[in-house]
Amino acid sequence: MTLDLLRHGEPEGGRLYRGNLLDDPLTKKGWQQMQASTDGKYWDFIATSPMARCQVFAQHLSQTHHIKMQAFESLKEIGFGDWQGRNVEKIGQQVVNQFKQNPVDNRPSGAEDLYVFQARVLDVLLQITQNRTSQSVLIVAHAGVIRVIKSYLLNLPIEKMFTIEVVSASCERFEI
Repeated sequence: MTLDLLRHGEPEGGRLYRGNLLDDPLTKKGWQQMQASTDGKYWDFIATSPMARCQVFAQHLSQTHHIKMQAFESLKEIGFGDWQGRNVEKIGQQVVNQFKQNPVDNRPSGAEDLYVFQARVLDVLLQITQNRTSQSVLIVAHAGVIRVIKSYLLNLPIEKMFTIEVVSASCERFEI
């Protein structure tokens, strides 16, 4: 099976820790980024986060190319607790760096537990990949979700997931 992971493009409001609560729509640039990443590609099935910055584009692909699509609540971004809606400047670069190096011990107050997040993402990944007759699947999601999936597929420890770069509107392919 071919699995493509597409991160949403640039959302309105700039670079923020949106997490699983803020649901800003894509900018025109973000929409164009996602179109460029998916141009000429086709899938049998599209799975998406229900958040607008992912689902609206997934619906567009689904309708334009007549591809079955389903939104999965478990594909929402990790909850960043007190950081949600804030940028690095407001949080502090040193605090963010400590979190990225050790997200288990340095998570933001009120943030979702990393292992709980990993479990919900991998549960839905297995549901998507094992319960489908599809030969090619596109998952439209967030950087955190993609990092969890990539960590799993590449056998990397989840504690190092924030060292994986996931560029806006990047579309990466895996054979599973």
